[in-house]
Amino acid sequence: MKQLFQYGGEFYVILREIKVSTLSNRDGSLKGELFNAWKDFLGADKVLKKDGIFVFCETVQEANWEDV
Repeated sequence: MKQLFQYGGEFYVILREIKVSTLSNRDGSLKGELFNAWKDFLGADKVLKKDGIFVFCETVQEANWEDV
């Protein structure tokens, strides 16, 4: 079952959570290439940071109801 996360009035499907330290160098700087590789691999369009964890997400699109 997929988990939803609400942030700033938007809903997101959580694809994966990864510790910030896993994607950081020893000096605390972000390993940009590794970060982007995970984002692309997962198909995430949004990454949120919460309590030392990167939350890779997919934005839930609002339904577009049309009269048929």
